[in-house]
Amino acid sequence: MQNTQKNREDNNSSRSRSESPLSQEEQERRKKLPVYERTLEEKIMSKKIKAVEKDRLIKVFNALIQLEPKRIEQEMDGNKTTEGDTKLGKQKRKKSNEPKFSAKAIYAMMKKLKYTPVGDEVERMIWEIDEDLDEQISWYEFQLMFKRCIKDTSYLEPRGLFNFVQFLMYAYDKEAIKNTITVEDTLELLYVRCGRQNLDGEIFKIFGQDEKTADGQEKEITYSEYLAQMKKKDFSNWTELENKKKKYDPSKEQNLNKKD
Repeated sequence: MQNTQKNREDNNSSRSRSESPLSQEEQERRKKLPVYERTLEEKIMSKKIKAVEKDRLIKVFNALIQLEPKRIEQEMDGNKTTEGDTKLGKQKRKKSNEPKFSAKAIYAMMKKLKYTPVGDEVERMIWEIDEDLDEQISWYEFQLMFKRCIKDTSYLEPRGLFNFVQFLMYAYDKEAIKNTITVEDTLELLYVRCGRQNLDGEIFKIFGQDEKTADGQEKEITYSEYLAQMKKKDFSNWTELENKKKKYDPSKEQNLNKKD
């Protein structure tokens, strides 16, 4: 497991850190470039996520902004701020005016979830995805983190904040965030991302074999329990991938090519 963490840290430390996202005009210009001329970050950001996922992601981002001690009086709704501003990014806002949240908001949310972070767990969450190194997370960085993790097939992307945000997305219920989740809370998001054929398997990875308690009530799990399951899942996926790499013998492929 230590090797896994080291690989993730190495992968993250090699990531380029940009001062700020490109202006809307420049982004539109680069979208017209051939795929091979785009950066990896641009390719990731061009990936679409389902409308229900984006809606829940925005709500979680807003919830975290609300917990900032000196929060900026702005919220995301996908296209506009609550101040009736023009479409996000159309006018390049000053960095200080951009909605962001810091480690303080995460600590406050964790307190609501009745979860006690260990060591520098929260600060590491921020550092892993803080592209401009201002110790705060913007909407751009928030989206980039989410898309990196859901599209990641190497299982090396840092997933500290992703696991936290994913739990909040499941726990979001009628303008509030609960401190536990049930199978029913996860169904919609899991279905749109994984499809019906993989739904049962994903539910099992989160809740285990029993979806109900001994008295027939729907099973509820806390963030601490969810996090333990996700770490187990990530390590299992990474181990499986590494085993496949070890079994792969390039000489066999070369021999097949010679025969052809």
